[in-house]
Amino acid sequence: MLMKITKVKKNYDKMGRPNPIDLSTVVDDMRNGKVNAGKWHDTERLPWLIFSATFGQKGFNNLRERTGLLLMEADCGWDMQRMNDWRRQVAQMPYTVLAFQGADWTTLEVVVRIAPANGGDMTSDEAYMHLLQEAQRQVQAVYQTSASVPLQGCELTWKSGCRMNDDARLYFNDTAQAFPVVMKDGNPLAAYQDTRMEQDGSVAWYPTETERERLRMEFYTCMQQAVEECGNGDDEQVLNCLANKCRRARLEEEACVKRTLWQGRFSMTEDLVRKVFRAVYARQYRGKTISPINQKERIAHSIRDFFSRRYQLRYNVVKQVTEFRPNDQTFKPWQPLSDRDLRRIAFEEMLEGGQGWMIDIELFVNSSLVRRYNPIHEFLAGVGEWDGKHDYIEDYARRLKTDYDRWPHFFHRWLLAMVAQALEKNRDHGNSMVPMLIGTQAMKKSTFCKNILPYSLREYYMDDIKMDNAEQVERVLGRMWLVNIDEYNAKTEREQAKIKRLLTEKDVQIRKMRSDQYTMTPRLCSFIATTNDRQPLSDPTGSRRYLCVEMTGQADMSGRINYQQMYAQAVWEIDHGAQYWFDNDDEREITVHNAKYQMMTSIEEVLRTLFMPAPHESTNFLTTTAIQQQLRQSLSASDVPTLGVLGRTLKRMHYPQGSQNGIHGYYLSSRE
Repeated sequence: MLMKITKVKKNYDKMGRPNPIDLSTVVDDMRNGKVNAGKWHDTERLPWLIFSATFGQKGFNNLRERTGLLLMEADCGWDMQRMNDWRRQVAQMPYTVLAFQGADWTTLEVVVRIAPANGGDMTSDEAYMHLLQEAQRQVQAVYQTSASVPLQGCELTWKSGCRMNDDARLYFNDTAQAFPVVMKDGNPLAAYQDTRMEQDGSVAWYPTETERERLRMEFYTCMQQAVEECGNGDDEQVLNCLANKCRRARLEEEACVKRTLWQGRFSMTEDLVRKVFRAVYARQYRGKTISPINQKERIAHSIRDFFSRRYQLRYNVVKQVTEFRPNDQTFKPWQPLSDRDLRRIAFEEMLEGGQGWMIDIELFVNSSLVRRYNPIHEFLAGVGEWDGKHDYIEDYARRLKTDYDRWPHFFHRWLLAMVAQALEKNRDHGNSMVPMLIGTQAMKKSTFCKNILPYSLREYYMDDIKMDNAEQVERVLGRMWLVNIDEYNAKTEREQAKIKRLLTEKDVQIRKMRSDQYTMTPRLCSFIATTNDRQPLSDPTGSRRYLCVEMTGQADMSGRINYQQMYAQAVWEIDHGAQYWFDNDDEREITVHNAKYQMMTSIEEVLRTLFMPAPHESTNFLTTTAIQQQLRQSLSASDVPTLGVLGRTLKRMHYPQGSQNGIHGYYLSSRE
């Protein structure tokens, strides 16, 4: 089977043009010692091999073929016996295409052929990279278990690979089978497909009215039957009969306990009601015995059983906290699980006769056994289908009064970028654009910003960000969906420079509380800004990151905002390939638009006073040095700019440029 990979000349970190090459040719050169050719002492100059893809003549931006080959490696140290043993072991695996000694003489490089197990899509760059990531994890587990070789993956990019190296014992199998990679559902909303959304944008936590009525009627049917059969007995006999009826009807124990306590029929304490229901529900099913278990197992099973009956738990991956609510079908709002709540729950478990200690309960609550939950994914999954009849996103944009006719279009693009980033699709194009709303006081700028998110998600909105605490800033980037940089003009130049840096970050390092470990988390946060200053932009190099929108009147925030259709439209458009990033043409257009909002420096003002653009004639030609000499006549020595600063200012002001006899300069005429 003829296979091609990519070979690149790489001198230390400098990479040349990629060249497709037959894998068999590479193998022959490595087996016959043609690679090092006297350069064995300088491994940083050996050729670079990329196995996962081949590229065309235009370089790494011209992807030609996805090969389905995955490079892994195992660290052998300097133990050559281990190197040879592991090479023989991976050669026994039917998926191994290539195994050879790495250029550093301490690693075993292993190439595995892969393919999606269900015949999935490998035609898009994003899907193929996702396949490689999943393959790394699964190949590592299978080779560790079946071949006892601890393979490791590397950070995946299109340039990922290894140095070519001579190896006479190299293993090569061009007919290797494809390792079947089981792909997880790449849609982060799939876990929330049954979520329903109210018109105000809040998530419906409870079942439908029909479902609630059915549950209520089933309980009261059991109650009526228990009273009819055991009505002549005491309360405990009737309660025991009710518990049996509810158990046979497969009703939830905690919900039945709550409804029983609401009845005026029983004059019993809550503790006694719970004990009766617990005794009935804990009976062995159909007389089957329970296998003997030790004390630790009993504690673990009792704690897990307690929580499955009494409480619902979930781990909020955005807030990074565990949340809880009673499992009694009252559907109360979820709350963060505080230390006080946890102690109360531990005491309730003791009242039931549980054997677990506080440390055992904390072990369960803080483990990955608690299901993960993303509130923003749940919201986006519950918005339903877009009706396709109206542009609800641009409708919201038009609530802002402005003469800038491109505002609805660019707001539309920005909102798609915000949603794509929350869906972790915006990996190559982080939402680096910031709409800057310019207007006087009482124009409802902040109200417009806050209402971009529905009320149910306002806890993921922040009115400002403090730049003096780097760790807090990183936490905000991973926890907040939208941050309004309120009163942007009040930020210092240093703070504005930090904000500019944050706009380009795609991942953030976050340290969990009471831990010294940092974890990489996808950036969630997008930014919007408000200001009273008509010229808020002080850094010309960063003006393309801001979209200045001057308001002509108060924002119209009256009437209902249709969050369902607004976000349903965004999800639908992203799923169907809509562009959610600002390309070079957009940025150029925005830069030109922002020119009038750029704060003028004293140098610019002096230049505009002294010079104006002139035709391309030799009499109008001035070098940067000549312009500096003329400025010395109008400015004090301390105010005269350096040649570097002056050159950048002239370019920024778009004065006509050219050259005379190989000397660069500008075509200007004096205003005098």
